[in-house]
Amino acid sequence: MTKNTWTQADAGCYIDGARGIYMVDRIVEIAEDHGFKVEGCDDDHSHTAGDGSYTSWAACEFADEIADEATDHMNEAAAVDGFYWGFNDGDWGLWRCREMLW
Repeated sequence: MTKNTWTQADAGCYIDGARGIYMVDRIVEIAEDHGFKVEGCDDDHSHTAGDGSYTSWAACEFADEIADEATDHMNEAAAVDGFYWGFNDGDWGLWRCREMLW
């Protein structure tokens, strides 16, 4: 899914919330396609799936922090004016920023 430029037309859900704790795996994968490097996991467990086909972060005690760092990276590396990478109603993707009405 590596893209060099993202536009308004790309907005929407990229990871359905139904994936639950496994959302972090896909968030990291998308961010890694854009240069993200995971740092800071001091756990001594493996992050590679049993068959070696993908990296699994769901069981890592730092999964939330890693997902946040990957999301921050996407907002820096693949920014779209007026949009943000992150969660919306339980799903993760590229969403239009809404003005706050007070």
